[in-house]
Amino acid sequence: MLAYFRLFRWPNLAVVALTQYLVRYAIIIPLLAQNGIEPALSHLSFALLVLSTLFITAAGYAINDYFDLRADRINKPDKIVLGKHISRRTAIFYHSLFNVAGVVLGVFLSLTVGNWQLAFLFIVIPFLLWMYSIRYKKKYFIGNFIVAVLAAFVVAIVWVFDFQALNGTAITNTAAINSISFLVRSYAFFAFLATLVREIIKDTEDIRGDAKTGCKTIPIVSGIRTTKRIIIFFSIALVALVIAMQVYLVRRDFDLLFVYLIFAVQLPFIMMINKTINAAEKSDYNYLSRFAKLTMLGGVLSMVILYFYIQEGFSIL
Repeated sequence: MLAYFRLFRWPNLAVVALTQYLVRYAIIIPLLAQNGIEPALSHLSFALLVLSTLFITAAGYAINDYFDLRADRINKPDKIVLGKHISRRTAIFYHSLFNVAGVVLGVFLSLTVGNWQLAFLFIVIPFLLWMYSIRYKKKYFIGNFIVAVLAAFVVAIVWVFDFQALNGTAITNTAAINSISFLVRSYAFFAFLATLVREIIKDTEDIRGDAKTGCKTIPIVSGIRTTKRIIIFFSIALVALVIAMQVYLVRRDFDLLFVYLIFAVQLPFIMMINKTINAAEKSDYNYLSRFAKLTMLGGVLSMVILYFYIQEGFSIL
């Protein structure tokens, strides 16, 4: 059981589910209710959307480990489960099973909300994860970018489906729609930047094994010094985004959320910048990767505070 826990990254899957539930129940539904609008997507349909996302994500982890086995034997030999506790054939079986389940659910939900074009997303994403595992992960920046986009998509897809479901009803109140769109875009962009930073950090941590397996990642092609500058650049961009949001929030009296973002996101990323400058060992980048993940979770949990402000009738726009 522990081997499957590691293969499918259950903590990561839990964060994905938590993120999507918070987007819907801390932002979308409260803001719709604030403007007298009932959500059109049922709770069951939304649960199936989350399940579809989890299936496809878990399948992506399985196939990534399958093709990454050679590099993992060098980068993290003590954490390998394929070939030791789970056969590679079993990994492919679960990869296929979870992908089929995720695609079927996604297609069903797309038809449910009346937009069959959305079904293509659930076909393209598994294919993109497959291509990432066998090709794009080894390319300069492309693999990092793809993972960051998919992280943003985890946030955005919740509103995409709720919005499409609402299109079946006559909505004249655009205040709720604009407020939700603004917040979802903000969290999606945060997820994009934070994931991009973490993925580049992980490539730096795994440089030894990646170099021996023919990868052309940023640290291998550009060197550690340039990679540090890239990590710092995107970290500064993320801090700037948070500061801009804080200024926006404090002008609307979201004081508690303003303070929370300082300690949960802004200061941790500033600390990460300092740690990046001084990083020299693999253990330093391992620490940075874990710290970035915790900071991303801190950003996600800010939706809880936002929920209470919305409940009190505070206006976003």
